[in-house]
Amino acid sequence: MEKPVRIVTTEKMRDFNEKVRNGLEHALNFMLASEDMGKVILGAFEPFLMPIETYLSAYKKKSVLVKIHSDKAFEGQLYWFFEMKSAVVLGGLLRMLPPSALAEKVDKGDFDASDQDAFGEVGNQLCGILDRAFRTLTHKDIHLKMDFNRKIYPDESIKLETFVNLEEYVVLLSDVTMPLGHGKQKLTLLLPRTLYEVLLNLELALDGITPKVLLVYSWNSERVEHMQAKLNSRYTKVVKVDRPEDVLERLSTPNLTAIAIDLPALNLPLNHAESLLFKRFMANRSFMRVPLFLTCDNANEEAMKEVRQMGLGGATKNSFLADFPPWAQAFTHDPSVKA
Repeated sequence: MEKPVRIVTTEKMRDFNEKVRNGLEHALNFMLASEDMGKVILGAFEPFLMPIETYLSAYKKKSVLVKIHSDKAFEGQLYWFFEMKSAVVLGGLLRMLPPSALAEKVDKGDFDASDQDAFGEVGNQLCGILDRAFRTLTHKDIHLKMDFNRKIYPDESIKLETFVNLEEYVVLLSDVTMPLGHGKQKLTLLLPRTLYEVLLNLELALDGITPKVLLVYSWNSERVEHMQAKLNSRYTKVVKVDRPEDVLERLSTPNLTAIAIDLPALNLPLNHAESLLFKRFMANRSFMRVPLFLTCDNANEEAMKEVRQMGLGGATKNSFLADFPPWAQAFTHDPSVKA
């Protein structure tokens, strides 16, 4: 089981995390709508990367689990964990319970059906907050839907198989200080790495880990996103380049391990632009020392043989989508990839 690793935050990442934090804090205080009781205060998020089994094995506090279903551009789930005390306090405050009655519920850990119904509105707010934060970073259509379902963790019904994303999660940890002297508890948001890094374009750097880098160009940018979703891990990182010739400007990338170039259909004989591009590649000694996977949409043995005869030995008729991942694994030796 992989251990948690701290994410090195960037300004873009801090901006996104702060939008989520500030949005939730504002929404909760607006819902409570009382200056007399004081305000809910959320601390800054601390980001970590870890598998869901690592989080579940370490986190055992009784909590309310709120699932956020995502579909369209990203299919999967996000998760909020509220400590039970936070949920009881919020549910009671939203029902406008007197302070003495609320204190009694907190002491007993009583989170009854009425509290749960009130807390469900918090779940709806969580959906809206994430939706607005996502739209500041991507134009992709990511549709979110809340599923509170009154799930209390830990519980036999909440198993590892309950969490559907088979990848590591970006885990955002925060402290939430409750009004009326109800203290400070933990609040956690779990986002699948693919959603956070690929769709929201929040590039991850991990404290103490330098991944092997794959420079990847494709004429179809969605194919690169597919490769990032499939191959990115704490040990491997797919870096997108916008044009095939841009690879030449990134050859000094630390820990560069391999290059992939996925072109549209090639002409036979090669046209002037294609010949010039390949000659630029061959003239660069640094480029020629890096393992290369070069293919195109109409790749066949005759066309790729001509390219190889020019001197680009990495030209192949193999499919970029199907064959590049196992080819890359032979160079990255990523231990997270299951045989």
